[in-house]
Amino acid sequence: MSKLVFLKRRFKYLLIKLLRLKDHSHKVALGFSLGSVVNFVPTFGLGLIISVGLAKLCKGNSIAGLIGGMFFMWAFPLMFYLNTVVGGYIFPIDLDQTLFQSADENLDNRLELGAKVGKNFLTGMLLNSFLFGSILYIVSYYIINQYRGFLLHYIYKKWIVKKHTKKTDN
Repeated sequence: MSKLVFLKRRFKYLLIKLLRLKDHSHKVALGFSLGSVVNFVPTFGLGLIISVGLAKLCKGNSIAGLIGGMFFMWAFPLMFYLNTVVGGYIFPIDLDQTLFQSADENLDNRLELGAKVGKNFLTGMLLNSFLFGSILYIVSYYIINQYRGFLLHYIYKKWIVKKHTKKTDN
């Protein structure tokens, strides 16, 4: 099975699992958005555990938190880069001035540059987490609240019934 087919099946599975949760739309959307936001933070392999814990702590659905953490796990390098870019817009760094200094000042400049990059990353992480989480909560709440039944029916007709009719035709 190719990697693309595997990822497509995983996406379908997570979507069906999320839509079939028997909880209020608010709790499902809150858990999903909080679980997704954890991917902006360097968690050193504990992201899924933190996703579940954060969703539980904020009284969201913990399964939705796990699904949210898994749903955007593939994009964490992009999210880390976005943290640095957004932080760089708020606190710009002049790389030409800091990199091309004499050898005596090089260590101090590297430490100063590391502190500036860290400040940029942290600032971008906080802003991105808040903005992405808020937008994702609003969108997922609306979709789950308004279209949960329709989407489950659509998924059943398009993905499941279609798959079984192809097997019986052969």
